[in-house]
Amino acid sequence: MRMYNPDRVILLRQVERMTQKALSEQAGISQATLSKIENHQVEFTEPVVMRISTAVDYPLTFFEGQAGPMAITSLTYRHTSSTSVGELNSIAAEYSMLCGVVDNLSATFHIRPKTMWLDKLAVHSDPDGDDIERLAEKTREELGLPPNGNIGNLTRALERVGIIVAPIHGLTAKLRARLNSDGVTMPAREDQLMPVIGYSARDNTGDRLRFTIAHELGHLLLHKYRKPDTYRDMEREAHRYAGALLMPREDARILLGDYFMLSDLMDLKATWGISIASMVSRASNLGLIGADRTRSLQIQINSRGWRKHEPVHVGDEHPILLKQIMQRRYATETSNGTVDSFAMEKELNVPFRYLDQWADGLRESGSEFGFETRRFH
Repeated sequence: MRMYNPDRVILLRQVERMTQKALSEQAGISQATLSKIENHQVEFTEPVVMRISTAVDYPLTFFEGQAGPMAITSLTYRHTSSTSVGELNSIAAEYSMLCGVVDNLSATFHIRPKTMWLDKLAVHSDPDGDDIERLAEKTREELGLPPNGNIGNLTRALERVGIIVAPIHGLTAKLRARLNSDGVTMPAREDQLMPVIGYSARDNTGDRLRFTIAHELGHLLLHKYRKPDTYRDMEREAHRYAGALLMPREDARILLGDYFMLSDLMDLKATWGISIASMVSRASNLGLIGADRTRSLQIQINSRGWRKHEPVHVGDEHPILLKQIMQRRYATETSNGTVDSFAMEKELNVPFRYLDQWADGLRESGSEFGFETRRFH
């Protein structure tokens, strides 16, 4: 006899941003019944599960999953006063679903962890700027990267050591602005064979994506065993780490040590894949420019409209590790790169549209004949 988990209804409503009233109307059950199910006051029966499953296009196996809602305080994104609890919960819920899929696949393939170095380097006491610089230097060593020079593909460097990088559907451009964040991770998550970094891919730029991924890696190392008093301090540390990882201090002293103009930073952006604003912050953090010069450059950036749209295009980085694992597990007999979307939904307990999103695009069996399950656009 199948056992269904009522907490998964709450998780579903959070990720889809649905009220009890909206879900009850869509599924054709009373709101009172739904409330009792979520509060474990009545049995969550298969007929009710089927009604909800059909109404929202979720596999029945989703409701057999064990993981429930994730506390928003355990995640790294910060937010403004205009961000609703529902918006925060939706990101936490989607991230929880993603982690569940990664854990499922890790167990299926008996994946051996490659990320023990994260625990080895993780900071236990409050770091100063020099501590963060050294942490970034040690990270490069663990990633097999040279101590100096630009990082050609940061996403691939992390994937090579078993860190999953995946685009999050719910992190829209509008929500990003209110969250003041392009990424999300969970530094203190226990028993994770493959840590997960989620990011917003929509209406984003290559340099911003690279900085976001470096920033979230900073959270994994800086905030696993400690949490600063304020979000501002936590973000400041992760920002400092991201800049240090992408442009080591020795390189920065050579490139930014002399008097420079914004036009000089445009040339550096093309080579280093770092935004002009981030390089100004990097020079300031290292004491290469003073407060007045920093303020002058920031005013120039704002006056030119570069705070929203900087010149110089930096190409996007696309993750491949999660897609490769999914393709290996769910490849069809034709071996033409297509996957069995029905088997994926059944075994991974998540709608295919989310799996397709997190894998950065999948080809499902039958697509060559025009068949496709529902996807995000």
